[in-house]
Amino acid sequence: MNERHEHLGRLLTDAATRLGPGPPWLVLGTVPLDRPTAGSDAVAGGDELRRWVRRHVDVWPAPIGIAAEPPELHPDRTVFTPPGRPAGTYYCELHATGSALGAVQVGTLKESPSDGGEVWAIGEGALAWLTIALLRLLTSYAAHATGWGGAGVEARIIPAAGEGPVVPMEVWNHDGGAYGRAGVRRLATAGTARRTVDLASCLSPALTATARPLVLDLLRRFGLSESRHIDPAGVLRRSHFTGHDELIRTWADTIGVPSAP
Repeated sequence: MNERHEHLGRLLTDAATRLGPGPPWLVLGTVPLDRPTAGSDAVAGGDELRRWVRRHVDVWPAPIGIAAEPPELHPDRTVFTPPGRPAGTYYCELHATGSALGAVQVGTLKESPSDGGEVWAIGEGALAWLTIALLRLLTSYAAHATGWGGAGVEARIIPAAGEGPVVPMEVWNHDGGAYGRAGVRRLATAGTARRTVDLASCLSPALTATARPLVLDLLRRFGLSESRHIDPAGVLRRSHFTGHDELIRTWADTIGVPSAP
């Protein structure tokens, strides 16, 4: 298990060097607990893998360009990233071993009402649905490669890179009607959450309940103790995805997870 955790940490640390400046990144990595077997239903590379990834991403409630471009093919992994270096907007790498990583930029620059300083405002709802979506994509890939075992999962919020002073991060939501700061802390360094998950649960209606502890661990870094968007039973609360409730309903129905107003 320690070897798997070390592999997981290296996977995210190595990927961080390839992520571009701008908004912070939400990064998820998965490492199967079992090694690929001869009888596993591994996803082929190249165009077939690209189509497979797009089938997952096309149903997401917001357009993300993962696999919109042809992949970069390496001996040990396939990489989906926008043209140019370093990566911007999204980054995804799928390894022959079943390990995988997905990253999406989150947050917009805002003036904090508390002191007027500039912050990266990360939407609480975006953090919730992207964690769920990336977890489903990466664990589905792991299941194809290794079968129905378990996987180590790590989620990180990686601060924006670039020159100049570090702009801190806050979680914001629409609680009370106005979009504003939700937590009591702002972060200048990465927040991390790590769990062991059952792959079959991640590809079932239990997906949201499985993702919830990861979301809570990240929110606690900002001083939040609960998620407004995933209740304790793992039900998506659509009304809290302000202005996007119908998109969330369609997505939840498509992937077979519970949701309620």
